Amino acid sequence: MMSFGKIVVFLILILVQLIHCTRFTAPSLDRTIYYRNTPPDPFGHYSFEFQTTNGITTKGAGNENGAVGVVQFVSPEGIPVTFSYVADANGYQPTGDHIPAIPLHVIRQLEYIRTHPPVDEIRSRRW
Repeated sequence: MMSFGKIVVFLILILVQLIHCTRFTAPSLDRTIYYRNTPPDPFGHYSFEFQTTNGITTKGAGNENGAVGVVQFVSPEGIPVTFSYVADANGYQPTGDHIPAIPLHVIRQLEYIRTHPPVDEIRSRRW
């Protein structure tokens, strides 16, 4: 069975590969210029980082309780994108300027749901 950290690393590598595939440069020109990987030890601690010639850089580390990391790349439009993430018992939580903010109406709806008691479905359907 894969640990939580290995799954997060796998998902990040897929993300980086997708970003790499959408670039408009020749794949033969993109090379890894730096790579460091510390596989999980008996306690589940691991870390990795790499950088490529096309501007992708990522660093991450984790253990059996979760993972943290940062990813940087240049979008096809030429805009530098950086995001960091935490993956733990609360789920995957990315942060970055390119991630849109939660709309105000969604925040209001969630607050309404939090402050109002749930409806008793069986009683509400009685005539």
